[in-house]
Amino acid sequence: MDLFSTLSRLEVPSNRPALKNVHVRHPAKIESAKAQVDPVRAWSSFLIRDFTLLWLSSVLTAIASQVRQVAQLYQVYEISGSSVKLGLTGLLQGLPYVLLGLFAGTLADTFDRKKLILVTQFLNLIPPAVLGFLTMVGAVQVWHVYLFSVLSALFQVFNGPARSALVPRLVPPSHLMNAVSVTAMIHQGSMLVGPAVAGFLIDRFGVSSTYFVCGGLFIPAAFGVMAIRTSGKPQGERRRVNLRSMIEGVEFIWIQRIIFSLFLLDFGVMLVGYYNAILPVFASDVFRAGATGLGTLYTASALGALAGLGLLLLVGDVRRKGVLVLISAVLFAGSLALLGIAPWFWVGVAAVAALGFFDAISVSIRRTVIQLLAPDAMMGRAWSLMAVFAQLTNGLGALVVGAMAAMLGAPNALLLSSILCLVIVLAIGFAVPQLWRYRPD
Repeated sequence: MDLFSTLSRLEVPSNRPALKNVHVRHPAKIESAKAQVDPVRAWSSFLIRDFTLLWLSSVLTAIASQVRQVAQLYQVYEISGSSVKLGLTGLLQGLPYVLLGLFAGTLADTFDRKKLILVTQFLNLIPPAVLGFLTMVGAVQVWHVYLFSVLSALFQVFNGPARSALVPRLVPPSHLMNAVSVTAMIHQGSMLVGPAVAGFLIDRFGVSSTYFVCGGLFIPAAFGVMAIRTSGKPQGERRRVNLRSMIEGVEFIWIQRIIFSLFLLDFGVMLVGYYNAILPVFASDVFRAGATGLGTLYTASALGALAGLGLLLLVGDVRRKGVLVLISAVLFAGSLALLGIAPWFWVGVAAVAALGFFDAISVSIRRTVIQLLAPDAMMGRAWSLMAVFAQLTNGLGALVVGAMAAMLGAPNALLLSSILCLVIVLAIGFAVPQLWRYRPD
C-alpha cells in the first residue's frame, strides 16, 4: 500500500507533463471541417483521408505479419517435429519488444515518424523474401527461421511506436477514441484472417510462395504511408537519442497519475487474470472438447474483442473514460469467475467471449487516454512503454496463472484470479481518484 499512498500524494497536474523540453500536442489538421463538428460515428475517422491511408497500411501489415508467423511456425515444426523448438520461435519473437521497445519509442519521438514507418516497411520485405528463396531451393534450416523471425520482430518493434504516435496527428481529439478502436480491430481481425490466409496459401501453393505473398503485402502498405500528407516530424525542438531521453519516458509515466494508474491496472489485472494461458486446460480437462473446442474458445475471445470494439465505435466518444475502464475491469473479473464455474462448454465459450469483450474495451480506453494525455514529443515513448509492459505482463501472467492452475486446478485458479482482480481494481480506484473522475477537456 506504500505505492498507492505515494501516488495519492503526487501533486503533478493530470493533464500536463512536468518535464523539460516537452511540448503540448496541437490539434490535428484535417481536411474537412465537417469531420470536426459532426457527431462521432462508427465511420467518422475514415472521413479523414490520411488516417484512412494509415489504417489500410496497418491492415496489410498486420495480415502480412500473421501470415509470416504462421508460415514460420509451420515450417519449424515441419523441419524439426519439436514442440520445444516451436515454443522457442515465439520466445525469440518477443525478445526484441522487451529489450528495445523503449529505445524504439525514443526514436519515434526524435525522427520523422513517416520515414521510420517506411524504412521498417521496406526492411520487412527482407525476411520473407530470403526465407522464401531458401525454402524454394531446399536449403532452409530451423536456425534460418529463428534468425529472420527475430529480424522481423525487430523491424516491427520500431514500426509500432512510430505508427501509433502518428495517429493523434491525423485525427482531432474528439475522434481519437474512434481511431484507436478501429485501429485495435486490425489486430483482432488479422488474428482471424491471417492464419486462414496462411493455411490456404501453404496448402495450395507451398511455404515458399506463402513467404513471397507475405513480402508482397508490405509494398502497398508502404505506398499507403508515402501518400499521407500530414507531416511525420515530432513537434518541438529536436531531441537526441540517448539514455536521458529514454529515462524521460519513464519519468513521464511515473509523474502522470492517471497514465501510471492505467499501467498499474493493466499490470495487476493481467498478472493474475491472464486466462489465455490455461484455455487448453479448460478445453482438454474441464470441458473435454479437444482441439476443436480449444479453437472455438480462442475464436470466441477474438470475436468478443471485435464486438467490444464495435460497441465503442457505435457509441462514439465517451466522456467518462476513467469510469468506463474501471467498470470494464470489474466486469472482466466477473467473467473470470463465470469461466471458473461454467458447468457446460457453451457457457465457457460465452464467458471467454465476455472476457475478450471487456478486455478490448479496457485496452482501447487505456490507449485513448494515454494518447490524449501524452504530448506529441512523448507519444512514441509512452506507446512503447505500454507495449513493453504488455509483453512483460502477458509473460508473467501466463506463468502466474499457470502455476495457480497447477496448484488449485484451472476452475479454482480463475475464481481466485477473479477475487484478486477485483481487489486490484478497487485498490487502484481508491488510491487514484483522479482516474475515476477523469474527463478529457
